[in-house]
Amino acid sequence: VSQPLFMPFTSVPFYGINATWNFTLINQQIKWFAAQNYCRHSYTDLATVRKKEDNDLIHKMFNTSWAWIGLFRDTWEWSDLSNSSFRNWKMGQNDSVGTACALAQVTWPGTWDMTPCDEKHPFICYDDNLILVNRSMTWNEALNYCRTHHSDLASVHNEEIQYWVSRRAEKASTDHVWLGLRFSCYLNFWFWVSAENVCYQNWAPNNISNSNLCGTTGAVQSKDPHYWVSLPETKELNFICTKCPSKADPRTQYLQNCHKCV
Repeated sequence: VSQPLFMPFTSVPFYGINATWNFTLINQQIKWFAAQNYCRHSYTDLATVRKKEDNDLIHKMFNTSWAWIGLFRDTWEWSDLSNSSFRNWKMGQNDSVGTACALAQVTWPGTWDMTPCDEKHPFICYDDNLILVNRSMTWNEALNYCRTHHSDLASVHNEEIQYWVSRRAEKASTDHVWLGLRFSCYLNFWFWVSAENVCYQNWAPNNISNSNLCGTTGAVQSKDPHYWVSLPETKELNFICTKCPSKADPRTQYLQNCHKCV
């Protein structure tokens, strides 16, 4: 009997508190491209290490020696095509030629090595909690859809979440994508439907004044520079939902309700 391509492997999850992503170590030794396929099927992609803090998390959370990450030799780009320039190569390991893929040394000192992609190693996937819905709905319809099928419309509280929201928005079929942002006519300010204040902001220049905003809601541009704009709530757009962590997610103990996933 042939073995299914995406059989459930033994995994060790790690969650970033208040982040939109989590890393999971898959304790199965397979080739890099097989690992990429598995991560894309079961998670989001092979792990992208965007900054030193991400690398430190990977270094601290797993006890295996080496694991595939999502960096491969093709001018060294990330599997999910993100533009992160962070690198942590062992000395002399970043100028090799030919086909190679990146291994993260999970044990000290946490550096990266390159090795032929057809070697077999454990691997690290990442997943995020943002879901682009490629259906056009009014803002209220989108809100109801997210709360029925997932958790809520997405809230953006920092640059990290804005980055991932932008990545999702780029795949939309509309010029703008609904967020969980609404203007209160009575209180005269913007708020997130997750009941959190709007602290971080990324409004398009000259877009926002607190006049004539009744009946408007917030959306993000699907193209660069991915600014936020105010639009009539009756406009039909794609939208981004958040999904709640599972009961096994350590973040759950920090959450008062399902609408505070992000």
